[in-house]
Amino acid sequence: MKIFFVTSKLNFLTAGGSIEEIDLIIKTLINLGNEVTVVTAFSSKNKITDPLPYKVHEEMIKSYRLLSVQMGVLKILKKYSSRADIFIIDAHLFMYGAGFYRKMGGRVPVVGFFNQFLICWPQCVSSLFKQPKQNFFNLAKGKIRWWLEKYVGMRLANSLDYFAFVSPALMAMYKEFGIRNNHKCLVLGDPVDIKKIMEENKITPNSYRLRNKKTGSINLFFSSRMSPGKGFDILLAGFSKIKNKENFRLILGGSGPEEKQVRKMVEDLGLQKYVTIPGWVTKEQLYRYYSEADIFIQADWWLAGTSISLYYAMAFGVPSILPGGGGLEWQAKNSALYFKRRDLNDLANKIEQLAGDYELRAELSRQCYERLNEDEMNYKENIAELNRRMEKAINLKQEI
Repeated sequence: MKIFFVTSKLNFLTAGGSIEEIDLIIKTLINLGNEVTVVTAFSSKNKITDPLPYKVHEEMIKSYRLLSVQMGVLKILKKYSSRADIFIIDAHLFMYGAGFYRKMGGRVPVVGFFNQFLICWPQCVSSLFKQPKQNFFNLAKGKIRWWLEKYVGMRLANSLDYFAFVSPALMAMYKEFGIRNNHKCLVLGDPVDIKKIMEENKITPNSYRLRNKKTGSINLFFSSRMSPGKGFDILLAGFSKIKNKENFRLILGGSGPEEKQVRKMVEDLGLQKYVTIPGWVTKEQLYRYYSEADIFIQADWWLAGTSISLYYAMAFGVPSILPGGGGLEWQAKNSALYFKRRDLNDLANKIEQLAGDYELRAELSRQCYERLNEDEMNYKENIAELNRRMEKAINLKQEI
């Protein structure tokens, strides 16, 4: 198949885990015998650091307004339709324009890949950081956009040929919002090459248990882009409630728009002695932090969201503490302890419980690999299923 993957950008330098997911999907599809070409819609944001095994065509949608983006992707699909057997799109950005393309007779089938929430949904925020006030105009505009996307946009979106989601929780959110073609939906999971991570870092399923501590300081670790809702605020506030902080070292990796607020919160809570913030680090440095971590903590995220950072922790066999329910609990299952979302006392209690229980940490580490070996975590099989469905969509098109 000649597959064209239409995405926002390819920023391998500073973007989050979504780029890694997309890159691995593309490489897996190539390994299945397909010819894959990528089209970036906001190409000024591309940061491609190494040669890629696929072609990249750089387009430029100049406006980020909803209608402009959808018209822009419509033009892109029309432009490349003579060269493509099937399109895959960043669905949360482009599904309405792509749905209009199919509804108006566009001949090439389109698959939507869903790994993000919609802009019109209530946004995930850092609940303990001061948020900018919304004026009446912006609030009204937001409500109008929500109405347009739900009652107009989703009718267009349902014209897509298949819908691929990173988690059942995210799929449920989109179905509640209006996705109706149940037989066309599948869950890919987050495509992460766990085997490669383990091999490159000489990690085995026993590595964590062999270094598991019975005494000594406990390293708590979280690293991600310091952006709204990632939980740095909840983690710091929960950690501040621990009685014997001298028994812990908290490492917070990453950088981003809320980095200043994170650093200020450390000072305001008087945690400078216990907290290390190295900022943005290389992948090699990041892996070293995981290899030294005793407990991984992601203290907040949007309800249906999954986490590439959590997958890394699971690859290293590091037991986790996470908010209960939603995408993170689906992802980690029995390899984590769960606290009531945004309950600081419960979070502090869970940190103290796991830090004080050597055997529980060992068991949660073992459960990381139990979970990673389950079928729904097998990205190669899930992408192979997507590949079969795309072939079916192309065959149906040819029969018409």
